[in-house]
Amino acid sequence: MNKISNYKTEICISLIGIIIIHLFFIPQAFRGEFIDAEKASKFGSFIGGYVGTLFALISVILLYNTLKDQKQTSELEKFENRFFLLLSLHKNNTEEIILEKENGKKIFVHFIREFRSVFKKVSQEFDNSTPIKDKINISYLFFFYGTGHNSRRILKSELSNYDNIKIDKIIKELSKDRKQNKENGKKRKFKYYGGHQSRLGHYYRHLFQTVNYVHNREINIDKKEYIKILRAQLSNHEQAIFALNSLSSIGKEWNELSLINEYEMIKNIPNKFFNPNNEFDLKVLFPEITFEFEE
Repeated sequence: MNKISNYKTEICISLIGIIIIHLFFIPQAFRGEFIDAEKASKFGSFIGGYVGTLFALISVILLYNTLKDQKQTSELEKFENRFFLLLSLHKNNTEEIILEKENGKKIFVHFIREFRSVFKKVSQEFDNSTPIKDKINISYLFFFYGTGHNSRRILKSELSNYDNIKIDKIIKELSKDRKQNKENGKKRKFKYYGGHQSRLGHYYRHLFQTVNYVHNREINIDKKEYIKILRAQLSNHEQAIFALNSLSSIGKEWNELSLINEYEMIKNIPNKFFNPNNEFDLKVLFPEITFEFEE
């Protein structure tokens, strides 16, 4: 039955053709004991011209559909070739993220810990009158640029809209913390607050280009299914840092184009991954996304 359904158009055209060709049995000229040769000849010429023209028209239509299908198949093949190339490059970019002797996805676990440490300092300095998105933005920029002498200039420029005295105080505290490199009396495995723009800058630019490439294709595809393939490559911690990046001034383009919400790029982040009591609630920050824990 499946094979028959695949050829239903061809079967319908064949049946219609057979019916039209045998119409000559209907007229009175072909009934009875004899055939009127003159009428049969004229009728035959009519049928031949009519049916021939009809089938010529049908052939043109089928040829057009064939060429159209070939074009769509070719466009889909080109799209998929580039998409999976971009996906492969994304995997390489992830593996090339190195933090001392570690690399790859496990680095994002350390990124989350560092961001939490920065966010705690920022929350202590900026009280509840500061919107949560501003606190996230300040914290992420500290995390991204770091407090080093060279990156400090960029950091302060990006945070020029905030209280300079408070920003300078946070820079001083984080710089001191970086030298001590301890947390809860224990030495950290990696030094914090050195900045990650050299690690994450290219990573997020390429990720944006990949999603935007799919988003802007004008071909008949289920774009969400392709983005789902990409999202499946992101660990929970990658998606969490991705969410923070999109909430910052660095990743504002993600929200301006509604790519995060439209393709639910961070829906796999577990419930209460960030503590709603002393951090923030991602569901409140991304109300349009149906997270996996809600399904």
